[in-house]
Amino acid sequence: MFISVIIPVYQDWERLLTCLNALDKQENIDSIFEVIIVNNDPNDDYRPSEKFSFPIQFLTEPSPGSYSARNRGLTLAKGYGVLFTDSDCIPGPDWIFQAKNLLEKGEADLYGGLIEVFSHLENKFVKFEKAFAFPNSFYVEHCNFSVTANLLVKKAVVDTIGGFNSSLLTGGDSEFCNRAVKAGFKINFSPLMSLKHPARTTWEEMKVKAIRFGGRLPKGKNRLIIILKLLGKFRIRLTDIQQVYKLTGFGITDKLEFYFIKQRLRWVEAHESVRVYLGKKPGRK
Repeated sequence: MFISVIIPVYQDWERLLTCLNALDKQENIDSIFEVIIVNNDPNDDYRPSEKFSFPIQFLTEPSPGSYSARNRGLTLAKGYGVLFTDSDCIPGPDWIFQAKNLLEKGEADLYGGLIEVFSHLENKFVKFEKAFAFPNSFYVEHCNFSVTANLLVKKAVVDTIGGFNSSLLTGGDSEFCNRAVKAGFKINFSPLMSLKHPARTTWEEMKVKAIRFGGRLPKGKNRLIIILKLLGKFRIRLTDIQQVYKLTGFGITDKLEFYFIKQRLRWVEAHESVRVYLGKKPGRK
């Protein structure tokens, strides 16, 4: 069961090398996968010189955005299944093996895997990330999508519905998976197909993500409705308070810090949405 692994990269070669080394140490497999690296910075021609035990292709996609890069990779993918991950992720030692088993069992057409957040630091931002980042089981079971940090897709799904929406800089994973489910394909969550993702450790790193999310504007044709939705992004949400309150294993100080981080991120995202609505070009990060 041949698998294609597609990894977009944007000025992140050092962490990509860690990812590739993890793929080079996969257990319980023979040569059943290829890796396609898609460089999303046309002005950066760096390529790792290391040799790996699997076939690897380097492509360049000048159109900005990881979804454009993933679509470029899909044009050359030869696998029955396609595994998507990111350059900063570290696949578990049996990641490919578990993906192969899922494809062979055929219980679904798309699979989201477990994403374990890690960091060598310990501060309020790391704690926040470990508490809230990448709840992929919830996304799959309640929202019918998996983030592309750990997503397995049968190539037949892509052949039927097409690739990612390349006009999006964020949210393309949910759009793609939701489109597949609407077309009749099934998505499951598998905790066995696991990898690690580094935690954001500073406010600036968290702010970058909020700005990226702020580039997504509310949908609708009525200008007034859109403006009201934009203003609504600044509101204090009861669901945020409830989500923080229900956390276990954290004291009141941690929970207060988590809530204030959540609210600050909401306001950063809302502010960016207003700026984009007024004509600012959405940021890629």
